Amino acid sequence: MSNDLQKLFKKFMEEYESELNAARKDKDFKRPLGNIVRKDIVHLIGAQLPENIYKVKGSVGAGSWADVPWVGVFDKRVTTSAQRGVYIVYLLNKATKELFLTLNQGVTDVITASNSKAAENLQNRAQSIRSIIGSFPGLESSLIGSGSKAYDAGCIYYIKYTLDSLPEDEKLYSDLNKFIEVYKAYYDKVFLTSEENDVQVKVGEEELQVEQQIKKIFEYINSKGFVYDEKLLKNFYLSLKSKPFVLLAGTSGTGKTRLVRLFAEAIGAYGGGRYKQIAVKPDWSDSMDLFGHVNLDNKFVPGAIVEFIKKAADDPNKLPYILCLDEMNLARVEYYFSDFLSIMETRDLVEEEIVTDNLVPKICYSGDDDAEKLYSNLMIPENLYIIGTVNMDETTFPFSKKVLDRANTIEFSYVDFNLPESISTNEAEVIEVKNKFLRSDYLKLRTDCIDKWEAVKKFNDDIVKINSVLEKSDSHFGYRMRDEIIFYMLYNDEFGLLDKKEAFDNQIMQKILPRIQGSSEPTANILRELFKICAGSFINNNGHTDGLKMKSYLDNKGIADYPKSAEKICKMLRRYEDDDFTSFWI
Repeated sequence: MSNDLQKLFKKFMEEYESELNAARKDKDFKRPLGNIVRKDIVHLIGAQLPENIYKVKGSVGAGSWADVPWVGVFDKRVTTSAQRGVYIVYLLNKATKELFLTLNQGVTDVITASNSKAAENLQNRAQSIRSIIGSFPGLESSLIGSGSKAYDAGCIYYIKYTLDSLPEDEKLYSDLNKFIEVYKAYYDKVFLTSEENDVQVKVGEEELQVEQQIKKIFEYINSKGFVYDEKLLKNFYLSLKSKPFVLLAGTSGTGKTRLVRLFAEAIGAYGGGRYKQIAVKPDWSDSMDLFGHVNLDNKFVPGAIVEFIKKAADDPNKLPYILCLDEMNLARVEYYFSDFLSIMETRDLVEEEIVTDNLVPKICYSGDDDAEKLYSNLMIPENLYIIGTVNMDETTFPFSKKVLDRANTIEFSYVDFNLPESISTNEAEVIEVKNKFLRSDYLKLRTDCIDKWEAVKKFNDDIVKINSVLEKSDSHFGYRMRDEIIFYMLYNDEFGLLDKKEAFDNQIMQKILPRIQGSSEPTANILRELFKICAGSFINNNGHTDGLKMKSYLDNKGIADYPKSAEKICKMLRRYEDDDFTSFWI
């Protein structure tokens, strides 16, 4: 045996303390040892375990390196986060160079549940779990010395390795398998039984459920004298959860900007200084208007969004920040926003935090050392959510597919002037939501959605049908858009907010139809074929044109799998037949 794992563990144990000190001194945390923990060790351990059940992650800290680095093995049915649940974790004490293989527990939920001394809670819970699953030969249960009081208290069982006693790979993997057996015992005897309810806070119990939170937001908005359909609010939430960039498009004066502000108020962002509305200027022509530029004095002048983004990134509680780009298409969005969109596509999960490439390249500071220190490591933080409002009239620019592919475009076109019978005067409370409420859980389909793969395949089949229609005229879309549609559908499945067909109807309206425009017959044929998918055949119905046949079909049948999309397609085709041109923006 090559003993690859032993060699990596040895390097990790020997060098971590000195590498940590050097990293803190140089303020440079992108060091090769970090990749050994995050990737190399993770790869070797992961290769030994079934990936449909276990997730392996390594961490040396988010951003700055931590005093106690770890490599965790998570049963996805129990938890995928080091902050909650029970999991296997290797812990390194950097000072003593001792490595502990442990069955341990997350800290945050236990503290939240009982509001008493954390160490005592963890120790009591560890003892309770041991009493249920029993003892295991060769595994210790006394207090460990990992360097983290929380991990020490939360330890259920452990094996300790020193540099002098670090075994070869065969024994290392054998020890890991022992802990897998212990973990299975925990899953069978504790996690699946009622006893676990007494000692574990399940995800979501410390807060209102998502549907309840949306209901509270809806009530708050109503209490301010504004009426939005509750399903619109659910759709808005699912869109924002799927990706932190959403477009609200439609007729001027229909309440797009107001919705963004009221939503921010309802979740506590507006009063907390975590909401910013920026009016886009018609003369914005490149990314400097957003990011910043160097003036004649060779000083960096931050752009319209940089200070707000830095504030979000520096928030110690990582609460949600809402940025509203008002009348986004008064200037050409591709000119001033394309760099930002490209950086957003670099989102990746690193040690429980969603990170991106740096927002402003170092070359932009042009020697301004003070500005470089302030902003050079600034990324798009995981707690920033961007909503753009869009008016479609003669004063604005159309969107390219590059922008439309990267956002859910929610249309605001319906206006109801009927007044309600009465107006509620009840005051509704603001709900302070954590970032978990809006933060994306899915970034990569093949790695983040394994445990939901049957649902993924079903949604993918529906998407393939539509994309095959678009492909006939080279209008098809790629993997990114497919993945984001599936993410939306998975969130809806998880939270139970909308009927499945209603949710998919939203995605056709928001991701597919906005891309369709043109003056050619293939464009019209696409609309005809999509209508059949959304509503059914319209052949042999009354009417002289296909657009009128579609309208007649909808009026007479009154039933469609995807009614909003079917109605929109009907309007788009009728415009094509009248004007020899059509687009989503009728």
